[in-house]
Amino acid sequence: MGAVTDTVPEPEVRRPFALRLPAALLVCVAAPVGMITLPWAVFVIAVFAGQISQGGDGAWSGLMAMGLPPLVGYPAAAVLWSHSRRAASLRRAWILAILGVLAIAAVSFLPVLALGYGLYDEWQETQPGGRGYHP
Repeated sequence: MGAVTDTVPEPEVRRPFALRLPAALLVCVAAPVGMITLPWAVFVIAVFAGQISQGGDGAWSGLMAMGLPPLVGYPAAAVLWSHSRRAASLRRAWILAILGVLAIAAVSFLPVLALGYGLYDEWQETQPGGRGYHP
């Protein structure tokens, strides 16, 4: 039988806050924008695929061009987030986090702008002079 030794497990080394902050900030940007952009992107791609499969003329191809980049950009931002969590230096962690934020901003700008304009247009209808205004 092997000898039993009572060894104390090594304490888990916690990374300093400065090295954890860039990844946390990337998540704070990605999560709210992703809740808006990703469902919309999946919906647009599904409708476009349905139109093409039924022999449609591809009228949604412009929206599909806005729906496809978030489905590519968010996994890229997730990879950058993962690498920024394991970065050895603070500079590298910040660079990776900033690249992730830029990727999210680039692929989400048009969808968020389109949805924001739609919400603004609907809000305008309830204002004085709008179509839905009832004094």
